[in-house]
Amino acid sequence: MNDNVDRKLVGQSSYERLRNDIMQGKLIPGQKLKLNLLRADYGVSVNTLRETLMRLVSDGFVEVEGQKGFRVKPVSIADLEELVELRKTLEALGLRKSFANLGDNIDWKAKLISAHYRLSCMEKLMMEDEAAHVQEWERADRDFHMAIVSNCGSKQLMRYHASILELSMRYQLLALSKRPFRGEAAAGEHRKLLDALLTDDVEGAVAILTDHIDKGTQIPTF
Repeated sequence: MNDNVDRKLVGQSSYERLRNDIMQGKLIPGQKLKLNLLRADYGVSVNTLRETLMRLVSDGFVEVEGQKGFRVKPVSIADLEELVELRKTLEALGLRKSFANLGDNIDWKAKLISAHYRLSCMEKLMMEDEAAHVQEWERADRDFHMAIVSNCGSKQLMRYHASILELSMRYQLLALSKRPFRGEAAAGEHRKLLDALLTDDVEGAVAILTDHIDKGTQIPTF
């Protein structure tokens, strides 16, 4: 039993490390992922790596090259544009549904406030030192946007939104090597979005959200 738990923990740890290295461009788009080299770098077995890479294939971060093995999924403007459109559609729909399900329940708004507070703290730290805080900022940003749709009442919508959100965040992290963090501009957009959400301004919140997503994904050519 303990061996099974240990294997799961090792597998999860290797997944998170590989995912983060792909998200941040340490493993560059299109790079071949050779199991023997990865085994030395990540300190796990070939079997664990193969399972981890197949999970990353399922999540959209890695591709299988026929009989040639694995490679980091390439990036492109066309792929980014598709992700942005899907994210705006799903997140706006989730926002509207979350409001529709609100009633007298204040838990959703409390969740938004909590998620935004953590995000605002990470944005301040990112403005001081991007390299030291990028991983925590990415998680906080993702959590805030997932909180927006969390009251929608649809597990399928939340699942697809989480997947698209994560894939689009990859482009934002890769862009940090080409342009500085948006800093106060992004933080201001998040504050305005939170205010609209808390004051039940549904149409205002949707407008701010879609504009924020567009501005956050205006990324230099890769």
